[in-house]
Amino acid sequence: MHIKRKAMMILSVMSSVTLLASCASKPAEPPAYDASKKLHIAAWVAPPPEYISSESYRVMSESGIRVAYGLYEDVDVNALKALDYAHEHGMQYMVRSRGIGSLPEDELELMEGMFDQVVDHPAFAGVLVRDEPGAGEFDRLGALYRKFKELYPDKLFYVNLFPTYSSLDQRHGRTYKEYIDEYIEKVATPYISYDHYPLVKNVSGTDIREDYLLNLEIVSQAAKKAGIPFWVFIQSIGYWTAGTENRIPEEADIRWQVYNSLVFGAQGIQYFTYWTPENDNLTQFSDAMIDRAGNKTPLYDAVRNVNEEIARFESLYLHYNHVGVQTYPTEGAPGHLYIEHRLESFAPIAGVKSEHPVVIGAFEDDDGHAAFILVNYTDPAKKLTNKVSVSLSQKYELLQYDRHGETRLPKTKTYEVELAPGEGKFVSLLK
Repeated sequence: MHIKRKAMMILSVMSSVTLLASCASKPAEPPAYDASKKLHIAAWVAPPPEYISSESYRVMSESGIRVAYGLYEDVDVNALKALDYAHEHGMQYMVRSRGIGSLPEDELELMEGMFDQVVDHPAFAGVLVRDEPGAGEFDRLGALYRKFKELYPDKLFYVNLFPTYSSLDQRHGRTYKEYIDEYIEKVATPYISYDHYPLVKNVSGTDIREDYLLNLEIVSQAAKKAGIPFWVFIQSIGYWTAGTENRIPEEADIRWQVYNSLVFGAQGIQYFTYWTPENDNLTQFSDAMIDRAGNKTPLYDAVRNVNEEIARFESLYLHYNHVGVQTYPTEGAPGHLYIEHRLESFAPIAGVKSEHPVVIGAFEDDDGHAAFILVNYTDPAKKLTNKVSVSLSQKYELLQYDRHGETRLPKTKTYEVELAPGEGKFVSLLK
């Protein structure tokens, strides 16, 4: 009996050890999140009137673009056709309206009935009202928006703002921060949208605009203070204007812009452009995602690949709150790494070492779960890989998303990666 009892005790202890080991090896769970949350992924210049067809919108939808912005159509038969085909392929369509954008404040009643043709269409997202207004237009735009919201409360009144490199005259004498703050105060749309095209050519070759991160920071902080999302345009075309050459992007350039936007908490990714626009007296364009004859270019696949990449983690990303941005190196940093309010500390990250500049977006949810986005902040055209080591404050399991898909990494206090040109990674920390 004594021997039997002893054997049973040994078996019991072994079972307990096995159970404990099983519990210890159980993988950590990512935070629960709403999988229906999606980024606003849109593009300027929908297929023009002569190319409006089911096939054109099927191709556009397959690129991962969800909202088409009309340019050559107004509230007319072409817009109605575009709405039908957008709906057929699961997209939404933003109607351009030259009429609403020019309405004076004392004739707001003319807006009534202006969109009766399209208002009940399931693909009708809203109206393109004004691109890059000066601050002197904000009072009138605010009055227009209030009337529009009264008539069409669930539709988007769309205004897109200037970048930091706009002139003081273009902003009607305001500093850039004043310009953004005044827009939020006077127009008060439930989002901010702006464009900044950072990929340029100069006498020394390729470069990135020095104020690119600063522009992201200014808009991000203003949007956060107002409690609204911000949307940013991605340069998906080359163009030449007024002595400036913005170079033709490649896939690494698209990825670099998208991940940098996410680093600052962007909730909207907009491409300039989808279809190649016509040249004018001021601007000459290279081919965009689709050329003027309706053919795909290499940029089509580039944008589609990046859209597919971020779609894998967008709902998880949107679950987190944006905390701030860190940049490395901290000493002797190049000018294009400059932001005014660098996040000095983020509890999960003890330190960062990198061969070349990197930016890190810090995120935390309401339950204390943390995540970060890491981006190789070298000009993608320079083709520089970047070895980065992130020291963590404790051991975490890591859920990593990048161009290769989703990867679960075992518990570690050191996250080491080699970032390809333009590459970014979204990493969720699992305790």
